[in-house]
Amino acid sequence: MNRLVRAETRRLLRHPLALTLAALFVFGSLYCAWVSQNVASHNLRQVQDNLDFLPASCESALNTPDQKARCLADLPHQVTALERIQDRFTAEGVRAAYAQHPVGALLWTVRLLTSVPGLAVLVMLAAFSVAGEWSRGSIVPLLLYESRIGRLLAAKALAVWVWSLTLLAVSAAVTAAFGLLYGRGAYPLPSPGALGTVLADTGLGVLAGGAVLAGGAAVAVALGALLRHPMRTFLAGMLLLVLVVHTSAVPGLGAWLPGGALADLVGFGAVDGVWDHFWISTDPSTAPVLLRVLPTVVLIGLLWLWLGRIDRTRDRA
Repeated sequence: MNRLVRAETRRLLRHPLALTLAALFVFGSLYCAWVSQNVASHNLRQVQDNLDFLPASCESALNTPDQKARCLADLPHQVTALERIQDRFTAEGVRAAYAQHPVGALLWTVRLLTSVPGLAVLVMLAAFSVAGEWSRGSIVPLLLYESRIGRLLAAKALAVWVWSLTLLAVSAAVTAAFGLLYGRGAYPLPSPGALGTVLADTGLGVLAGGAVLAGGAAVAVALGALLRHPMRTFLAGMLLLVLVVHTSAVPGLGAWLPGGALADLVGFGAVDGVWDHFWISTDPSTAPVLLRVLPTVVLIGLLWLWLGRIDRTRDRA
């Protein structure tokens, strides 16, 4: 099994499509990091300028005494409203500042990799590297080497997972280098916190993200083995991904469905400046997130059991 996993991993790491998808994700992640830092820094600077300008605005020579009195009376309400906006922008700035941290960049990247862009990359990779082997007939030599199709598919799923973790490490390193060398100077942002806090948040985020990527790899490989055609696998995977995302906000139930549970497990929230465009925030739930993930794990397990049953039926036929 270990030899098979190593062989499949080496094939993926050298696969032209895998290299192309990895390059696209790295540059896409870098672009998202730049946009989030730019927008967060601009918003904070703008709201601070407005707060600084408010007292002076009431002293304008154009204001009559009555206008000035009304302006001064409204000033506390305007300041309070701007401070609420500033708090929200500060939260967004702290999230964006993770991309400027040598350790926090790993957390920032894993959240993007476990959102729609990263999961779409996994679906595309499995569609053309797993399902494509059946459509091309290149699966035959592998089945001669390993006749137990369950072990072969498990090795492929592990290889896709290892590939995704490698992509995570490379993309996070590029994002951190950009943030440290350019982002911190060009886009000042609030600190994400003490080193211990960042290490703890990043460790939990990477563990959760690794679990989500493992589940995504298992589902993508299972779809490829079931459909055995690259385009059908890709379309089915994307439709499933859209369904998962859009059911994550179903009132009362979304937190228990795969989208809601996995989004909460990784730590998506209402202040995310990039991935919230791809992932809908979930309804709050008092149930532990690990408990809410169990139905998703069971569904993935049932999918693999169904895959094994279908393959056994095909073998008898």
